[in-house]
Parts: sequence; C-alpha cells; structure tokens
Amino acid sequence: MSTDPRTPDTGERGAEVQAMFSEVRPTAPGSLFERWTGLLLILAVGVSALIGAVFIFSDIDRQLEANRVAHLDNRTWVLAQFEVDVLNFVSAVQLAAYRSGDPSRLEAVRQKFDILYSRVEIVRGSEPGTIDVLEADVLPIFSGPDGFFARWIPVIDGPNAQLRDALPQLIVDLEAVSGIVRSGVVESLADVMQISDERRSVLRSSLQTFALASLGLLALMGVLIVIVIVQSNARRRRGVLLERSVHNLRATIESSLDAVVVLDHMGRVVECNRAALDMFRWSAEAAQGANFVEYIRTDDADSLLRPQPRAEDEPDPGLSGRDGRITMMAQRTDGTTFPVEVSVAEAQGASQDPFFIAFIRDISERLEREESLKKARNDALKGEEAKSRFLAVMSHEMRTPLNGLMAASDLLQSSTDLTERQRWLTDIVIGCGSAALDQVNNVLELTRLSDRDGASYARSVFSPAEVIEGLIRQNQPQADKRGNKLWFAPPKGEVPLILAQRHLFLRVMYNLIGNAIKFTDHGKVSVELLWRAGTRPGTLDLCIHVNDTGIGIAEEHLDTIFRNFETLDSSYGRIREGTGLGLGIAKLASETMGGAITVQSKLGLGSVFTLRVTVPLAEASDLSAEEFADEAPPADDVRRSILVVEDNAINRQLLAEILRMAGHEVTLAEDGAEAIEAAAVRRFDLILMDVSMPRVDGLEATRMIRQGGPCATTPIVGATAHADPDRVPEFLGAGMNDVLVKPITRSALFRAVRQFAGCGQAAEETEAATPEPAPAEGLPLIDSELRADLEGNLGPDYIAGMINRVLTEAGAALPEMRRLHEAGDHHAAARLAHRTAGAAAAVGLVALHRTLSGYETAADASDSDAAGRALESLPVTIERTAAAIQPDAA
Repeated sequence: MSTDPRTPDTGERGAEVQAMFSEVRPTAPGSLFERWTGLLLILAVGVSALIGAVFIFSDIDRQLEANRVAHLDNRTWVLAQFEVDVLNFVSAVQLAAYRSGDPSRLEAVRQKFDILYSRVEIVRGSEPGTIDVLEADVLPIFSGPDGFFARWIPVIDGPNAQLRDALPQLIVDLEAVSGIVRSGVVESLADVMQISDERRSVLRSSLQTFALASLGLLALMGVLIVIVIVQSNARRRRGVLLERSVHNLRATIESSLDAVVVLDHMGRVVECNRAALDMFRWSAEAAQGANFVEYIRTDDADSLLRPQPRAEDEPDPGLSGRDGRITMMAQRTDGTTFPVEVSVAEAQGASQDPFFIAFIRDISERLEREESLKKARNDALKGEEAKSRFLAVMSHEMRTPLNGLMAASDLLQSSTDLTERQRWLTDIVIGCGSAALDQVNNVLELTRLSDRDGASYARSVFSPAEVIEGLIRQNQPQADKRGNKLWFAPPKGEVPLILAQRHLFLRVMYNLIGNAIKFTDHGKVSVELLWRAGTRPGTLDLCIHVNDTGIGIAEEHLDTIFRNFETLDSSYGRIREGTGLGLGIAKLASETMGGAITVQSKLGLGSVFTLRVTVPLAEASDLSAEEFADEAPPADDVRRSILVVEDNAINRQLLAEILRMAGHEVTLAEDGAEAIEAAAVRRFDLILMDVSMPRVDGLEATRMIRQGGPCATTPIVGATAHADPDRVPEFLGAGMNDVLVKPITRSALFRAVRQFAGCGQAAEETEAATPEPAPAEGLPLIDSELRADLEGNLGPDYIAGMINRVLTEAGAALPEMRRLHEAGDHHAAARLAHRTAGAAAAVGLVALHRTLSGYETAADASDSDAAGRALESLPVTIERTAAAIQPDAA
C-alpha cells in the first residue's frame, strides 16, 4: 500500500468511483429486452405447467372418485339383482297360485313385491347415463299412474282373498314384464360395462398424461436448475471480470502520465490520479470535492461540464467524448497558470446522474519545443536571407574592382607597347583576376543552383556542338600549358538546334572539360557528342562523353567527387588547386536541366564523365539570328554612338576606352539625371546604363528615357554588380533590353554592341510593384553566424574596424538624412541611406540594414509616414548596435 499522503483514500470514494465505472458501459436496450423476455417466457412456461398439472391431478382425482362410487354402488350387481328380484316375484306369485290355500304363500308374494319395489327405486336412483335402456323401456312399465306398481299395490296390500283371485292376472302381467326386464337388464349391463371400460381408458390416459407432465416438470426443473447454475457462474465470472476491469482501469488511470480527474454532475472532484495531484499541486484532502471549474481558465468553462441533451428515444451512448481536445489555461493551487490540453468524456452513473472524466495534459514543454522550432526555422530563414544578401553584396564589391582590374590590364596589353616582363606581369594580373572571378562565379552559381529550379533560367536556341567547339577553343591554352592534346570528336551528321538553358549547358560542359584538363598532364582530353531523336515527339536525347587519360579516381572516391568543396587531396602539398566546386556545380546544373552525370574511372588510367539529357528541339518560331561575338570586334563593324552611364569614375573611363578603341563614339554620364539630359539632346545607337547610381538610378532613368525623345526606342543595356537573377525581370520591365553582370568583359560588351546597336527596339515597360518595407523590430542586431564567418576569413580586428566604420558613417549620415527628409527630398535621402545599407549588410548588421532599407524603400515610394517611422527608429538602432558590439570591441 502506498504511503504517499497525497494518494487519495480508496475507501468510500473508491466504492463510489467503482459504482460509477460499473455503469460506464450499461446493458444495451436490446440485451435487456431479451433477458426480461427470456425470464418471462420461463415464468409463463412454469405457471402453465403448474396449472396443467393441477388440472390433470383434479381430473384424475375426479375420475378416481367416480370409479370409487361406482364400485360401492356396484351397478352391475344391482342390475342383475333387478332381474333376479323380478324372477323371484314371478316365482312367488306362481307358487302362491299353485298353493292358493296357503296364506304364507300370499305373504311371500307380498314380501317379494316389496323387494321388487325397493329394487326398482334403487335402479331408478342410479347414476344418469348408465341405465339409459332401463330408464327408457323398463322403468316406465313399473312407474307412473298406469304402471305396474300403481295397478297392483292396492291388490297386494288388500285382503288375501282379493290377492288370491288376482294371482292369475298377476302372473300374466309378470310374464309380459319379465321378458322386457330381462332384455333391458342385459342391454344396461352391456352399457355399464362399456362405460366402465371407457372410464378406465380415460383414467389410464389421465394417468399417462400426468406421468408425462410430471416428467416434463422434472425436466423443466432440471433445465431451470441448469440455467440458474449457468447464470450464477456467468454472473460470478462477470463480477470477477468487472472487479478486475475496474482494478485495471484504476491502475491505468493511476499510472497515467496525464492527469485524470473524475467529476460528478456538479463539477466537483470525486477521484483523481497522482498525476493530477502533482499537476494542480493538490493534497488528497484538498482534491476531494474541489470545484474543478475554479482551476481552469476559459470563457466557456461551465459548458464544458454541462450534460449533453439527448432526445427521449435516443439511446444512451455510454462513455462519450466532448468536442475533442481543447487547449486552455489551467491554474494551480499556488495561483500559477500553465497551458493544458483537456478532453472530457461524459457517462451515466449508478444514480442516473451524469458524471465526467477529464483527461488533462500539461503542454508547456510541447509549446516551448514548438516555439524553439519556430525560432530555429526563423533563424534558418534569416541566415539564408543573410547568406544571399551577403553573397549579392560581396559579389558587387568583388566584381566591381575585378572589372576595373581586368579591363585595365586588357586595355594595357592591347593599347600599349609593353616589354616582355611587363606583358608577363599583366598576364599574371589577368590570370589572377580570372581565377578570382571564377571562384566568385562558382560560389554564386552554386547558390543560385541550390535555390532555383530549371524554370527560373531563360531558354534560348543554340547548337550544342557549337557551344562545345567554343569551349574547346577557350580551353585550348590551358590544355597546351599542361601538354595535353584537346580535341572534339564531331558527331555524325549535323546536330539540330535545341531550345534549352544555354547557361546551364555551358556550365556543365565548362566544368567537365576544365576538370579533365586540370587532372591530366601530357595526355589526351577528348569530347564526344552523340545524339538521337527522343522518345517523346519534339525532343532530342544528348549523350556527351568527356574522356581524359589523367590520374583517374579511386573507386572508393567516386561517390564523393560531386560533393561541394570536396577535394580528394586536401593536404598542404597537393598539386591540383581548386575549391572542389566544379563537379558539384556541373551535377546541380545537369539535374536542373533534367539530366544526369555519371562517371567511370580507374586510378592511374583516366576517367570518363558522361552527360545524358533530353532537351526540346528548336522550332522555326524559336530560331533567331543570334551570333556569338569574338574577343575583339570585327574589322567591318560600323561606328556607333554609345552613351555610357556609370557613377564609378574608374569603370566609366575603362568602358569608354574599350569602346573608343573599337572605333565607337562614346559619351559619358555620371548618373541617371545626366543620362536623361544627354538622351534628350540627341539620339544614341546604344545606351549602357548602370543600375545603381546616385540621384536618379538606372531604372528610373530608363523609364524617363522611354517616355519620349530622340532615344525613346534606343536599346538600353543595363549593367549591375548585383548577381541576383531574380531581379532581371524587374530590370527588363523598366524598359531595358538586356542586363550585363559586372565585371563586364570585352567579349560581353562587344556582343551587346553587335546585338543591340542599331536595332532600335525597346522592351515593353511594365511597372513593378513597390515592395513593402520590412520592420526591424524583432530582428537580431548582428548576424552572429555571418560575423563569425567573416572574422574567420578576414580576422576579428579587421571586421571590428569595418563595423565601427559603418556605424560612424551611419551616424554621420543621420543628420543629413533628417534634413533631406524634412525638406521633402526623399529620393536624395534614399540614396544616402542606400550607400550605408549596403555596407551594413556586408558586415552583418541586420537591424541597421533593415532599417536603412526600409527607409530607402518607403522614401522611393514617397511614403512619408513609413519613411518617418524608419528614420525615427534609426538612432535607436545605431545605439543598440554600438552597445551590442562594445564588449567585443573592447
């Protein structure tokens, strides 16, 4: 027995609960009816059998009584004696007539007459129905006013002389009567015998029936005894099972981790388990009779314990649930509240009053886990957003100097007579710049491929054979450096043009060919293109093998080479440089296209990478006159007038020099406002427009130029350092014909000039929706993961200095932003916020970046109220951010 003082008493309350639970599953109405019907039927059969037995016994008793009287009466003897008495009277009369002088003979006649008279009276008093013949034929002869006795009594009682004289006539009358008497007696004896036989037969049948009935009663009593025994055993077993069930139920409830509370129809606690005592911090005495409604916090607490109405003809559902699981707040005895999940079941008690069983679960930990999961999810989403933002910003910050570096070096080599050493140094600069650009492109490409599907990439018409041939020419110098023979095995027959994602196809083949060259020295690298008509109409199955005779791959490493940042040789002395992204990007790009890459390799013998993909064939309507520009413009290019709009002086001058060296006329503009003015004066063949600029940005300038003027139909090619493809539709919607991503190479620039200069076709302008600025409340001040990553790559001191510099610039820009905002110059204030927002995002100042971006968005949309709120929160955000980094800075 438990010694816990909180354990509720199992005495009277236990018995009450057991009585309640014993009625939780009442007998169904059908079962009750059948049981009472059986009992009534047995009772009816017993009563009927008893009545039948009494009736049979009474009949037998009656017949026995009847037979007993007949035996005493001895009707047969009486009838026979009747005839004897008649014959004795006849004999006495004849003897008296023969001795007529003897008076004693006359007295003998009188005596025999009296005996006959008495015998007739006895016969007449016999049981009716037994002497029907005598009564009908014989007795009337003696009785009646004209009967024998009526005529002869006076003579018999008269004088002797009179009697003696009448003897002859008396003899005559007796002779006539005696014959009738004899025949009547004989017939009556036969009837008596027959009646006796019939009565004995009936008595025998009655006795047999009584015996059978007695046997039936005995059998019925035996059956009833068996039924009683069976029912008694069944009731005993049910009692044991019920007791065991109640015990098991109580044990289950007591051991339940959830609180279980049994309540009466008034909502008072009748019984509860240990979990309920611990949950509400009750003692066993305090729990008994406590009003449960006082411990739950819900607006509809009373209805929770209100009996459910049922129609009169609706059957009792037994134990029934109420509204499923309900979430609410509960209160402990010490006043503390906690969230619970409650399920209430209603049942009928032994007293026909409803009672309730409440199952209560404390969901505090579950809600905390859900909140933690939500927070982790939000943090993951914020981290992903921070990663994308950082990559986009850093791509801008890295591509812009790379653009200047590579363009200047390219221009230096093509326009200046350099010494051998100077050309060697510029080659190093160009090579390092290309390598850095490749790494930036790889990381950004990996991010884009991981976050997007194939439908996000534009499809264009191209020849896969021509793309591969171009890559072969592009990679030939690298192959020559390693002493490799690189060639393309042309396919049999002309490969049809396809309509696919050229960018993805180019990425796959570029990485596969480059990877083969990188791991092959003084060997062979070949590319083989096979094609056939696809199984679906209008498709083409491509199979491209990239073979090399390089170092090969061990079989145990074949599953790891496509992992990102995976290099088979990770030691400091490795002889192959690389980040391990090439094959991972190739695999993601091929899967985005709907294809797959497989590899076969032997260590020391080489490898074969195979791309299999099914692509749509290009239709006639998809064909275009797209051409691929060379690294330098052809000699017969027409001189074009080009407007270059770029806010960065270095990039502006480099683009101008490249275009002027190609023979084009170049006009420069520092921002969108100057571009609008220049476009309003004269017509240009092409406008190269930077997207992000002070005063008027490239999108606004494009919209203004498209509204009218000499350059309303002039092709406009945008230039941006933000490598986010999701914004390209916005740029095109503003009226741009195409967008180039910095750094802009000479080939990309010449391709744009060749494709658009002189076409005079502008893209249709569509107005982009103004995004709703996101609030900074609730955001972390600093992206800890991003900051840790930056510190790991650039050093804590450097990042701390950058953060302080950004905060200083933000604090210095705040008064000017207020002045511009109060003056109503929202666009100028937005440009000022834009410069600081980009730097804040790059170093992970999340709240500051969001506040500045929110102000910029609201200011660009001329939403003074939203911009004012963002501006008011900016000083607080700067102070909180500075306070948050102060311990680290110290």
